[in-house]
Amino acid sequence: MCARLFTILLGWLATVGPVVGGEVLVNQTFQSAALGTEMRYSIYLPTNRPDGERYPTVYLLHGFGAGQEEWLHGGRLEETLDRLIDSNTIPPVIAVMPDAGKSWYVDSARYGGPGDYETAITRDLVAEIDARYPTLSEVRHRGIAGISMGGHGALRLAFAHSDLFSSVAALSPGIWMPGGLSETSGPANDPPEELEKWFPRTTGKTFDLKTFNRQSPFAYLDELASMKEPPSIFLAVGDDDYWKLHDGTVDMYVELRRAGFRPELRVGNGGHDWKYWRSVTEEALKFLAQRLSKS
Repeated sequence: MCARLFTILLGWLATVGPVVGGEVLVNQTFQSAALGTEMRYSIYLPTNRPDGERYPTVYLLHGFGAGQEEWLHGGRLEETLDRLIDSNTIPPVIAVMPDAGKSWYVDSARYGGPGDYETAITRDLVAEIDARYPTLSEVRHRGIAGISMGGHGALRLAFAHSDLFSSVAALSPGIWMPGGLSETSGPANDPPEELEKWFPRTTGKTFDLKTFNRQSPFAYLDELASMKEPPSIFLAVGDDDYWKLHDGTVDMYVELRRAGFRPELRVGNGGHDWKYWRSVTEEALKFLAQRLSKS
């Protein structure tokens, strides 16, 4: 009986084909000059990597109060990438997940804030990953995505550093357009104690709205319109978002359209949580990977 069951199992495995899977390394560190200390990150690597083979890279940014393992646990990233790669839905990619605290992905050391995380990611981390792992280091093979605060960061870093990222996906991004519909639910109308809680010295020793607006992805739209090769853009948000971030997401979509871009927009049934984000993660990864492979 045991021999028969073993034979049946082997036959079933031959039918479904091999599951390649990936390798995940957590709590990787390197010395970041911008931070003046170690920076932590997690990374997903394709397995069975032939000698000399190199891969596109996707940087995945976490939300406020989370860290470098959020995409792995809340987003079930390893399972999702394993399935997409093994089914040849997307080519093998490397996924990098940095830990950026509550930084909003801006440089804030001058204010006594979390640190210069924009520079740490765009200068130090990208250089570290390209030197240490088998990446395709050209901009056309590098994308970025993020959720919530990380969505703000992904759009901002992609827009401000088009020499590094050729595609971007923002899920429920924490963005508010000055003068737009989203401004009414944004930090412009929050009490000081809330602003200090959610934006800890990222715009100054106390919250400064003008600096915050200069850091916003909306501040880069004119510059984006003049770029020869601007990044491809994917936006997604739930229609029941607790923070009303659907307003800022739609504001961004409309402004990009006015500027002559053709961003992708998904508004789905869901809130500001991983239940919704998991429902669009696969499509966002496919968007990024397909553009990186086509380019």
